[in-house]
Amino acid sequence: MFCTNCGEETDLNIRHCQHCQFDLIHVQSLLDEDDIDDDIEDEFRSASECAKRCIVLYALKSVAHGADAKSVVTWLQTEKLWSTVSNVEKSFFLSTAPTEIQIINASWRIEALQILLWALGKEVNVSDLSTMCDSARVDSICNFYLESTIPFIESATLISESEIYDVNELIYESHWKIRDAQINSKSLDKTYDSGVIMERHHAINWLMGYCGQEWDDVTTDT
Repeated sequence: MFCTNCGEETDLNIRHCQHCQFDLIHVQSLLDEDDIDDDIEDEFRSASECAKRCIVLYALKSVAHGADAKSVVTWLQTEKLWSTVSNVEKSFFLSTAPTEIQIINASWRIEALQILLWALGKEVNVSDLSTMCDSARVDSICNFYLESTIPFIESATLISESEIYDVNELIYESHWKIRDAQINSKSLDKTYDSGVIMERHHAINWLMGYCGQEWDDVTTDT
């Protein structure tokens, strides 16, 4: 490694730089954390986990669109799904006066929901990345709302990993094109909706267990 103080190459296993005696303990600790991150293997979520996340996302969308938050929270607790709700989501559900940005973010989660429903074999379109999902279609699938969620969870099965990998590649490449256009001031055709792609990228990374990240912490690296 190279010393961050003098720039000379030094032994990674020695705490102080061999040239200027600069203390490298902080740099070494960061390198150790990177090694730990590199060791984390991606592991697909189970069908049950995916189904439960769908239920939470639909609840989130519903409250964002005006449903009574207290009733939805009570339903999730009754269904023993409150532990599945992330900290950010709990903050939204329990807020007496959610901010506009919280409401907007919760509304957008329907696009993340779309990907997870597709992964459970539901007939929704995920190849069109220029148009928001058909909310009426999502509503018709999510007939568990405010009802027993047991049938939805227990009957859940995932489509093949190869199908998920293929759509992940499509989303990843599309997201990269958007970021490349933004960074380099390029024009972008109407094939892509950045909001749609961001949400779907988030959801599919979570589904594939990207870097072992939990829902609130999922990154959409390109």
